[in-house]
Amino acid sequence: MSSIQFNIQRLYALSPGLENTDNWTVWQKNQCQWPDDAATPSANAIPAMMRRRMSPLSKLVVQVAAELTDQEEIAYAVFSSRHGELQRTIQLLLDILSGESASPTAFSQSVHNTAAGLFTIATKKPIPATSLAGGKDGFHYALLEAFIFLSQHPDKKVLVVDFDAPLPEIYAKFDAHTTAPYALGLVLEAGDKIKVKRSATQSDFDNPALPQALDFYCQWLRLNTQFSLQSGRQLWSWQIGDFECSD
Repeated sequence: MSSIQFNIQRLYALSPGLENTDNWTVWQKNQCQWPDDAATPSANAIPAMMRRRMSPLSKLVVQVAAELTDQEEIAYAVFSSRHGELQRTIQLLLDILSGESASPTAFSQSVHNTAAGLFTIATKKPIPATSLAGGKDGFHYALLEAFIFLSQHPDKKVLVVDFDAPLPEIYAKFDAHTTAPYALGLVLEAGDKIKVKRSATQSDFDNPALPQALDFYCQWLRLNTQFSLQSGRQLWSWQIGDFECSD
């Protein structure tokens, strides 16, 4: 499938120090420089008992998903992350290597679909959900997954949340991104206001400064109607006909 189309009804993003559109606009204008020593955003949409056991990244994701779905009837959810809860996984392995027992709670929240499961529990919404790990192109694969669902159910809405956090120090050399933890959520519906075309490419451009979801958000904040996002093998060409959505 070389092209997809959809409408964005709502958009919301969170990162330490970046909690609303104004914050993100300043970030974009400052060449995407992350705030220093920024506080973690409030996660008041998550029950306190759950919140205490969750990782900082999961709190961001579930907070974004909960706020976007609070007043929406969502039929399907797609969560996308390149690394997921790798920080927690590494800590579990280090505990085991040091002779400690693995925490059952930490183990249950170290899998790639942690955020999806916690979202449905926190909101008490039994929404079917998919968790994807699509490498550098994961954000677009999540949009593709959502488009396929919408093409079969044009009267429904889909939640897409892309998220990630810096790699643990032991793996940091394998990823050029230096982003803070973030979560970007979209509520999508069937339509043709936004069109995304995929084409194969062979390029040396394999280390973009930002994950594709945040690169998209920069273009969105600049009100750019045509732009391309690229990895080493894929070129995603966007055409936006309408920026009207709530966030």
